[in-house]
Amino acid sequence: MKLSTRKLGGVKFIDFHTHRRTVAPEALSVISLEPGDLENSVPESGGNNFFSVGMHPWRLPDSAGNIGDDLGKLRRALRKRGVIAVGEAGLDRLRGPDMEVQKAYLTGILKLAGELSMPVIIHCVRCYPELTFLKKRFASGFNLLVHGYNNNVRILEELLKHGFYVSFAPAALERDDICSYIRQKPEILYRAGLETDDSGLTIENIFARAARVFEMDVEELAQLMKNNFVTFFQVEDDA
Repeated sequence: MKLSTRKLGGVKFIDFHTHRRTVAPEALSVISLEPGDLENSVPESGGNNFFSVGMHPWRLPDSAGNIGDDLGKLRRALRKRGVIAVGEAGLDRLRGPDMEVQKAYLTGILKLAGELSMPVIIHCVRCYPELTFLKKRFASGFNLLVHGYNNNVRILEELLKHGFYVSFAPAALERDDICSYIRQKPEILYRAGLETDDSGLTIENIFARAARVFEMDVEELAQLMKNNFVTFFQVEDDA
C-alpha cells in the first residue's frame, strides 16, 4: 500500500510502533494488531493512524501444523484498509514455542511480506544471529525494523550493518551507552524510529526525552523521523 505525504501535513510526532488504540491527534501512530483483530472490521483509529498486523512469537501455537491456515488469515488481514506493515513478528529465546516453530513462522511471514511488498516490524530477544540469517535469505527486497531496541552497542552496529532499521522505546533512552554512541554517530538516526510500544508514556514525552539525550532540537528530530517514516514505509512523496 502506498501512502501520500499529504497525510503528514498536520503531524508533529510519529510513533513507529504502539499497542495503544487511543493516541494524540497531532501524532501519527502505527498501531500493532493481530489478524483476529481484523476479522470483522478495521478498528476505529481516528486521526492520522495506521496499522501493522502480525503474529507475535509469544502467541504462536506449539507446532507449525496449521501454519498454512494461519498465514492465510494474516494475508487477508494485511489487505485491510489502513494496514501499512507486517508485524510485529519475530523470534524470542525467552518466551514462546520451540525456536524451530518460531523460525518456521517468521520465514513464512517474511515470504508473505515479500510477495506483498510490505515492510516488517520485528520483535527480537536474544536471537539476532538467527534474525540476520533469515533476513539475508528471505528479506532482501523490503525493509525490516527491529522495534523496542534495548541491547548493547555492538549488536546495534551489526543490525545497522545488515540493513535493519531500529526503533527506540523509552528504556533505550535511559541507557548511557546507546545515547552516547548516537551522539558520536548521529547518522544512525537516519535509520531509526521512536515508539511508545506498551509504555504509559506519550510519544510527545518520548520525543522530548530523545531530543535531550541526543542533544538535538525537538523540531529537527521530528522532521528526521518524518523522513524516516516516508523511507521505511515507502510513502509516495507528492508534496
